[in-house]
Amino acid sequence: MRARSGLLILGIVSAFIAMPVVRAQDPPVTSGQASKDKNKSAQAQSGRLTRSQQKKLYNELGSPYRVWLDDDVPYIITDAERETFLKFSTNEEREQFIENFWLRRDPTPDTPENEFKEEHFRRIAYANEHFASGKPGWKTDRGRIYIIWGKWDDLEQHPSGGNYNRPFDEGGGSTSTFPFEVWTYHYLEGIGSNIKIEFVDSSGTNDYHLSTDPGEKDALLYVPGAGLSELESYGLADKTSRYTNQRNHVAAKRVFLQHRRPG
Repeated sequence: MRARSGLLILGIVSAFIAMPVVRAQDPPVTSGQASKDKNKSAQAQSGRLTRSQQKKLYNELGSPYRVWLDDDVPYIITDAERETFLKFSTNEEREQFIENFWLRRDPTPDTPENEFKEEHFRRIAYANEHFASGKPGWKTDRGRIYIIWGKWDDLEQHPSGGNYNRPFDEGGGSTSTFPFEVWTYHYLEGIGSNIKIEFVDSSGTNDYHLSTDPGEKDALLYVPGAGLSELESYGLADKTSRYTNQRNHVAAKRVFLQHRRPG
């Protein structure tokens, strides 16, 4: 994503975990194992399920309920709701939960229509129709963002890639790009204003993936002497120093966008 859209930068918070006392007869405890043990202990004390417990309960679900979790609501169900659903022992409880799940989100509960539910499944259908790429459209990055946040306010498309004049904040100069598009949201609750999300199809298969590196769409990035920025053309910079700061945020932003739920 371009530097001008710096509103989506997600800070990474480091967790410091106290190490347990290691007795002489005990094997060494790694920091990773200590973290897992502490998390399991916290989960047990709070009544939360461990990952292994969740997996076991999930595997015991009937197929219709796995489909509901995996295909219908994976982007909008909260962690607490999912865990509650897994704890149920009867289908009657599960059916009641599903009914209440949609009811809680209904903006007009006194009317027969549930506008939230209808809009949610409309978005899934739209994603499947427009974003499929060897997998259902709702499973793609564009599909996920569309289902969670809805339609963009502004859309910039470059379906064939080709010649591209970089804006100043990308270094200027001309290059050739892979197919890409930029979705702009005027406002996203809890995130900010003028949010720009860039998707790049570097494989040419209509599989546009979310990108936070403005250089990723550059088809000439690894071609020596081609597609230079303005500074590079004067010998004042080189391609290896491009966008290093943005690349450091790729993983964090992917996690953020994957798990962020509105409301």
